[in-house]
Amino acid sequence: MTILGIGTEIVECIRIAKMLETHGEQFLDRVYTPNEIEFCLKAANSNQYFATRWAAKEATMRAMKCRNQGVKWTDIEIIVRSGEGATVTLGGAAAIWAEQIGIEKVHVSLAACRTHATAYVIVTDEET
Repeated sequence: MTILGIGTEIVECIRIAKMLETHGEQFLDRVYTPNEIEFCLKAANSNQYFATRWAAKEATMRAMKCRNQGVKWTDIEIIVRSGEGATVTLGGAAAIWAEQIGIEKVHVSLAACRTHATAYVIVTDEET
């Protein structure tokens, strides 16, 4: 297994809450997939969930070095399943770019508290 990239991000939960308040559905549709929106809106502390996904998407883009490759926020989906942890699913331009540069696995770690959310991503060339 070879590490092809590493990315990290920390974001203030209030920043994402303000984006949601200011831009509403337009912001949600531009940044999050329908599955992510549905999951986050069910939570009492949805701002933390949205912020955590924002951080994970940003960290993934950094790790993949895909800023100028036509990748949209919604091409990266963050899924968290109880007992399994977080996974990253790539679609659209993100999946195409990952294939072109040999990324086979995206490893992600998420954390959040009342004020901040953070994510750490490592992309590798072999699934493990």
